[in-house]
Amino acid sequence: MRIKIDEGIHLNVVPSKQFKTTSISFQFMEPLRREAVGARTLLTSLLETSSADYPEANLLAAKLEDMYGASFGIGVSRAGRVHRVGANIRVLADSYTDRPLLPEALNFMRAVLLRPKLTDGQFDAETFTRERDNLHTYLDSMTDDRGTQASLGLQRAYFDDAAQALPSFGTAADLEQITQAEMLSVYERMINSNPIEIIVLGDVDPDACVDLVRMMGLKPRPELDTGVVYDQEVHGGVRVLQESANVQQSKLNLAYHVASDEFGPRYYANAVASELFGGSPLSLLFRNVREKNSMAYYASSSLNLNRHLMMVQTGIDAANKQRVEELIAEQLAAVAAGRFDDGQFADVKAGMISDRRAALDSPQYLSDTALTAALFPESGLTPAAELEHINAVTRADVEEAAAHMQLQAVYFLKGEAK
Repeated sequence: MRIKIDEGIHLNVVPSKQFKTTSISFQFMEPLRREAVGARTLLTSLLETSSADYPEANLLAAKLEDMYGASFGIGVSRAGRVHRVGANIRVLADSYTDRPLLPEALNFMRAVLLRPKLTDGQFDAETFTRERDNLHTYLDSMTDDRGTQASLGLQRAYFDDAAQALPSFGTAADLEQITQAEMLSVYERMINSNPIEIIVLGDVDPDACVDLVRMMGLKPRPELDTGVVYDQEVHGGVRVLQESANVQQSKLNLAYHVASDEFGPRYYANAVASELFGGSPLSLLFRNVREKNSMAYYASSSLNLNRHLMMVQTGIDAANKQRVEELIAEQLAAVAAGRFDDGQFADVKAGMISDRRAALDSPQYLSDTALTAALFPESGLTPAAELEHINAVTRADVEEAAAHMQLQAVYFLKGEAK
């Protein structure tokens, strides 16, 4: 159930006796802006490691240990046009402890989110410098992972919007000019102006959750002023970006525009089509590109319908690039033309349904579903509804979905090992 706490603040309670834990998530959301993503990522590091009540990391860790080893973390993510800072804590359910931990957990979240470690009205200089340098080192090292380099390279080739083209956590270069004063401004905008979705999952009383959240003293703020879905207009031709690296294995990634609705019939038809094309070991990419023709070390597809995007990822020998591109195109054409047997189609859908049923044992999956339902209030999204939608997808639905997937960008990281 989704409950309005105040303007721009909603509480989503998912009562469940299934787990021995209570999960709490605070999601601070704002329209995705290129200039803000790096600073918001640094902010998560500052809030996660120290606060006025827990000024040192060991004190914060000791408090978590006192709450029977609670887990806690803050991170960033992107959902289409929306950038999220998510603060999460998971504690033992009250029925397994000698004191109620739900109020204690929310008090802890209030302390770390609303009482940051400040010195003279700024983020503590030593903490700020240490966390900025640590994050800079980490982001700078990400290009050492060639799979990540290829994925980000494909996004640069595909997206017109600079904020969409970069990772949700920004780049090392974003951090170099950030000052303590700017950091405080980013924090104040998040705490005072970002719409908040709060998710509480566990054996809890919804009324008690409402009272505890209201006691945190969060200020009203505007509702989210943008839609979630980003749908880039299809452009003529295929954009190609090629880079080289001193590695043995080349990376060939492709990006397709996907026509879809929001959690309706076309959404799930696209999901099944992508799974049949390249999203599982039963897929045509795996069977025909990797196994039958031995043209790739790996070949798979992934779907992000919040951005109307399907990506294909392959690891290949550079000399096979043209043939691999031809094979990939042939597999998508085969799905669009219905050149797959009924058994394969049924097995792919059964695998998707089995995966989602298994995910019902995951608090993270259920919390994520509740958040998605909050972001798409007209969708009627529930785990049970997902299973029904997938089961209802027909061969004709899949063929039509695949037929509307349009190649828009190719990224090739050519291996030139000596």
